[in-house]
Amino acid sequence: MTLSKEFLSALQGLCTVRHGDAVDALDPGFYPDNLGAGVLALPATTHEVRGIVDLCRAHRVSIVPHGGRTGLAGAGASVPGQLIVDLKAMNRIVDLDADTGTISVEAGATLQAVQEACAAHGLTPGIDLAARGSATIGGMIATNAGGMEAFRCGVMRHRVLGLEAVLADGSLLTDMTRVSKANEGLDIKHMLVGAEGRLGIITGAVLKLDRLPGATSTALASFDSAASAVQAFHRLQAQGGLLRAEIMWRTYAETVARDTGLDDLVDSFAGHVLVLFENSGSTPQQAQDVQQEMLVPLMESGTVENAVIAQNDRQATDFWRIREESWAVERRWPGGYWYDVSVPLNMLDDYVSKLETQLNAMAADVHFSCMGHLGDGNLHITVSAPRRVRLDKTLVDAAVFSGLKASGGSFSAEHGIGLEKMQALAAHGDPAKLAMARAIKLAIDPDNLMNPGKVL
Repeated sequence: MTLSKEFLSALQGLCTVRHGDAVDALDPGFYPDNLGAGVLALPATTHEVRGIVDLCRAHRVSIVPHGGRTGLAGAGASVPGQLIVDLKAMNRIVDLDADTGTISVEAGATLQAVQEACAAHGLTPGIDLAARGSATIGGMIATNAGGMEAFRCGVMRHRVLGLEAVLADGSLLTDMTRVSKANEGLDIKHMLVGAEGRLGIITGAVLKLDRLPGATSTALASFDSAASAVQAFHRLQAQGGLLRAEIMWRTYAETVARDTGLDDLVDSFAGHVLVLFENSGSTPQQAQDVQQEMLVPLMESGTVENAVIAQNDRQATDFWRIREESWAVERRWPGGYWYDVSVPLNMLDDYVSKLETQLNAMAADVHFSCMGHLGDGNLHITVSAPRRVRLDKTLVDAAVFSGLKASGGSFSAEHGIGLEKMQALAAHGDPAKLAMARAIKLAIDPDNLMNPGKVL
């Protein structure tokens, strides 16, 4: 299916349009089918977005909203006959109010741009992730992004105070609230958070800000088990100043270290898991001193096996490279299956051990990598088969998702549903919740204009 000349001509009268080679030249991002539609609209204002939606309704053309194309679940995938609406041109930081601790931005503003604007005022949006340079605020809201600070600052849903969005009927939802308490009936804007573009196109938002931590200190520590790591996490958190806690099982850490030339660093640590702890302080030295005061008793008690506190920025960067350069796993073992689950903290060891046992029963030499956010139990898992062996994804899915719902965990932690997890949602989602979600979708978008074929 192709878009009509009449439609394209009208679209070009509304906003900047790219198609053909101009679209092919773009980076599709993490999901190869993101640019499958072949036609991309680049609105510069909310008014233009409304015009696009009205035009698409008139011609029955479905819309796929795009942010930074950093999503991993396929929510931005498109096919010929659809229209990609790319919000990158709507990237203004409209207002930053240090007194109220809020920032108003257009949806296309990148996380990094927002972080830098906030830092100039000693503030932070309270969320961070590795794709900060390209991930947009609108996309992060649409997928309810989490990241490394969620255990203390919440996920994107908890950062959103106000929202502006164009709905499927072309109407404009304007709820740019700047306060935390606004108990005005059903909080409609939060239905769009995590909806992955199924209910409308997010065009702007007001985010809650926190004070930016002062100096930081980073330590890399190893443990004989995840349970010991959790014990250390709780003790460090109780003492105050803990900013991040990122856990890596050894296979993952060794894979990344080999890819980045940091083998000697990882090899110097004993233990089954490694954890990055980042703490704040009034000065770099004070932050290091506090971290040392916290870690030494844990080492003396045997809770921590080894620990090294970064002595300079370069060493801290090396520590973080081991955590953040996760694509080393795909380079080492291409074609693996990627998962994003949440596990209650008291079940981490049991969950990972049972999963490894099940995977090893499927094929010899299965490559299992696991890392994630220790504070909230969000694990990022990669399962790759050895050469010339193809794992049955249905069986791998069953193993990865086994017991999560019953334990109070989740098969989808922070990457969203998109295309990749629709079957898992149908199998593991609560039936009443799914029925209500479908009813809301039908009521708001009866023509299925917004991002069809995703999530539900």
